[in-house]
Amino acid sequence: MASTHSKACCETPVPANVVVYQAQGEYLDILGEKVYVVGDKNAARVIVWVFDIFGYSPQTLRGADIVAASLSSSSKGPVAVLIPDWFDGTVADKAWVPPVTDEQTAKLGNFIKTKAAPELVVPRVLKFTEALKQNQQQPVLPNLQSFGIFGFCWGGKLASIACQRSSDSIFSVAVQTSPSRADPEEAANISVPMALLLSKDEDLPTMQKFYDNLPTSDKFMERFDSQIHGWMSGRGDLSDPSVRVEVERGYKLAVEFFDKYL
Repeated sequence: MASTHSKACCETPVPANVVVYQAQGEYLDILGEKVYVVGDKNAARVIVWVFDIFGYSPQTLRGADIVAASLSSSSKGPVAVLIPDWFDGTVADKAWVPPVTDEQTAKLGNFIKTKAAPELVVPRVLKFTEALKQNQQQPVLPNLQSFGIFGFCWGGKLASIACQRSSDSIFSVAVQTSPSRADPEEAANISVPMALLLSKDEDLPTMQKFYDNLPTSDKFMERFDSQIHGWMSGRGDLSDPSVRVEVERGYKLAVEFFDKYL
């Protein structure tokens, strides 16, 4: 499935100053993984979060808290949001993006290759979720029955791969925001309802073809014409009221999609 890193993913700057945020969840050990957990631990529904290359950023944790709180009183029952530490304590340095020196280019490339390569992380996502589904003596979340996946930028690519028919997806629904490395041919094999929340920086013809190739009628796409790649996660400048409004609108759409299909 040929695709390359998007220009937006590699070149969109990261805000130097980040609004301080006090996360509402907690970090727990679940099946040997460090996991940020927020929401109802007795929930039957769970959203597995695949963050961008900046890991547990304040923007990402804030988004998880919004999703969990918004779904807490759903008529279909509450949701737990889980964010495993897919990079084992390391993250991409903001100074590497966009890379302006050969050293920064090399460091970013090495991080992608050794920590964030889909062939390394997708099996981990699937193994973790399958273990939760099988309830292998983990007491923290004993009632989980249905699983959604939320992918951000780089994580969107992983969500796309994890929901392929060939992987016999254990997910019921997927949402991508600021999709990176989108491959329209890959879309044709996605087996679950999927929502795409685009920034102005994604290539629209590519994303339109990706959307059109999704085989299900249970799909949704919206482009946020004023927002940069990664606005809902590590690149979102929440000190800007106009960005904050669109971040919250993006999460509202994601929540509605998850609640419908999860």
